[in-house]
Amino acid sequence: MRKSKKVRLEEKEDKKAKKIPLRKYTKGGKSSTLIAIESLLVIILAIAISVAMKGKAGIYVGLLTLFAFITSIAGFIVGINSFKEENKFMMYTYIGTIANAVIWLGVLGMYLIYI
Repeated sequence: MRKSKKVRLEEKEDKKAKKIPLRKYTKGGKSSTLIAIESLLVIILAIAISVAMKGKAGIYVGLLTLFAFITSIAGFIVGINSFKEENKFMMYTYIGTIANAVIWLGVLGMYLIYI
């Protein structure tokens, strides 16, 4: 009877050791998601300024969009680097990386269409 209890305890300890403690989200993923939200808000602000000035906003809208473009590139790089973090949830990593890539490609697409 003692052996069976000892074997059961060892099996439980082995199972605990094999579990991956996924308790936290990646820091880079959170940062990447926040950068994506910031870039999206800057683009919305640029669109609102352009609409308010009836299309004659000039360089202000261009600078805001350039800022959103550069920050989305930075957010994408941070998101890619956050895949290296181990034993953490990757939800924000995926959201931030994909959102920054979509924003980056959207701004690049707008630029290429209007050249």
